[in-house]
Amino acid sequence: MKVFAHRGASGRSPEMTMAAYLAAVEDQADGFECDVRLTKDRKIACFHDSSTERISGINKRVSKIEFSELKTLAKVISLEELLTLAIANGKDLLIESKHPVLFGGAIERKVLALLKERQAEIADSGIEIICMSFSWFAARRFAKKNSACTVSKFYLQAILSPTQIVALNIDLISRHPKLVKSLRKRGKRIFSWTVNEGSDMKYCKELKIDGIITNYPDKARKYV
Repeated sequence: MKVFAHRGASGRSPEMTMAAYLAAVEDQADGFECDVRLTKDRKIACFHDSSTERISGINKRVSKIEFSELKTLAKVISLEELLTLAIANGKDLLIESKHPVLFGGAIERKVLALLKERQAEIADSGIEIICMSFSWFAARRFAKKNSACTVSKFYLQAILSPTQIVALNIDLISRHPKLVKSLRKRGKRIFSWTVNEGSDMKYCKELKIDGIITNYPDKARKYV
């Protein structure tokens, strides 16, 4: 069972900052997880929310400001910076595109273009990169060019997933443990999010979940 740092080691460092991902390296996470959005100047930012209000207290839409302003407000890093860190440290990378967004499918195209541009480095490093989304359409766009994963917190969405990898909410797994067995019979790989409690980490190991996404990779190492 692999351990992925959810927005970095966000349990002890500000989410999706360089500090959070460096902490994840220190905590011996197997990989990083991040969310991506496009800024006004079409830079791929590692940022979860559609606005900066929760992080900075200032309400600005990510799609309406340039990357430099977002970096000032929220200390974010770009996907390219995170990719460089992942390659340098041999960390797998889960990239989740957020929807609905102003730029539609442009975020998937930009991500795939970056991965293609750096495919030789990625291959040499031996890391695995998986692109993810709650959006069925985004997951399909990713699946045409890259390893892809459908993120789901609903039973039917998981069953109808168009990808060979599925990331299930831990509460969904707790309510429907047979879902894991059903998906595995169909050859699916299964991740779970956001797994922060020791009891849930242990449960995921018992179910032979392929990877957990957690705010506390140091804690999760005890259960792998």
